[in-house]
Amino acid sequence: MPDPRIHPIKTVDDTFVTVGAVSTQVRPATMNRAELDLVNDSTQSIYLGFGNDAVIGSGKRLNTSGGAYHMGPENLFYGTINAICADGDANLCVSEGLV
Repeated sequence: MPDPRIHPIKTVDDTFVTVGAVSTQVRPATMNRAELDLVNDSTQSIYLGFGNDAVIGSGKRLNTSGGAYHMGPENLFYGTINAICADGDANLCVSEGLV
């Protein structure tokens, strides 16, 4: 697991993903992930799936208008991350630090 004290973050990818009513890939798998912040910038709940398709009502839930999930050295996941929402067109802010 990359520890930012040993392997400093070299680049940050700040972007957004429009989450749909079907499972939508938020981030591809990468062994270079050092941290990741996901923030729900919409009026509907978003559900996250780690390594699997996202399913409404399971996985990590991001509440509306600012619900967030942070991944760092203590809970880092290198696999694909997917998201889903009920009506589609939900904005998910993404900030991923890479080593």
